[in-house]
Amino acid sequence: MAAPAGDSSGGDRYRSHLAGEGEKNTVWRHGAPPTYDAVNSLFESGRTQEWPKGSLEETVQNAIKTWEMELSHKARLADFKSVSPGKFTLSVNGGRALTGEETLAVGSYNALLASPILPATGAYDAAAETFESSHDLFRSAFPRGFAWEVVKVYSGPPVIAFKFRHWGHMEGPYKGHAPTGDKVEFYGVAVLKVDEQLRAEDVEVFYDPGELLAGLIKGAKNEDDGEAAALAGRLKEAATVSASTAADPPQQACPFLGSAKQE
Repeated sequence: MAAPAGDSSGGDRYRSHLAGEGEKNTVWRHGAPPTYDAVNSLFESGRTQEWPKGSLEETVQNAIKTWEMELSHKARLADFKSVSPGKFTLSVNGGRALTGEETLAVGSYNALLASPILPATGAYDAAAETFESSHDLFRSAFPRGFAWEVVKVYSGPPVIAFKFRHWGHMEGPYKGHAPTGDKVEFYGVAVLKVDEQLRAEDVEVFYDPGELLAGLIKGAKNEDDGEAAALAGRLKEAATVSASTAADPPQQACPFLGSAKQE
């Protein structure tokens, strides 16, 4: 997760392992490294914190942005530099931990939104989405990108606990729901275990997916304005059920999210 000697950012201010000698054999999912100009602009204009260069907070923030970039754009786990080979796992809201290969196969959105509760709301069904379709959904809804920042770091390595914020502007459709132009954001906490080289071994994420999805289904859905309200109601009800069982995380399987123009 730490940047290597020399510049491996490819010109990106917040991500490493995009260019340079270490990436000459990398297989990129879309044929070439991504660019993040749009979402970097959104991040800089909307962030609540500007961490000092070299601070723990900046280091964690940039490390997670690098990890998300690799997960979304590198086709082989062997090309990842931000995770510890053979040890990486990701779990969300106390659900089953996914291996690195499993996470790479389904993609960040499906990994973070895999829940037995959400499909019934009509807001998201991870089992019905592929890596590509899930990224297309959020890329469409957030054409300027989906920005991400560290809000607070509670502990340093090797076990890093932190609070984060994720936000974007719904200026495109989502599953047939019309754009609202509203800012959609949510907060969460994560625990990141790293090795001596600051590469991720285990990531645990905790957040309320309803905070994200409720903002995406507010707009009218095609010709049925009333369906949007009904969906929002079902999602709120599901979130209430999820919250009522939060004291026992292992029983939950609810759902950092990203894509080419997104964080």
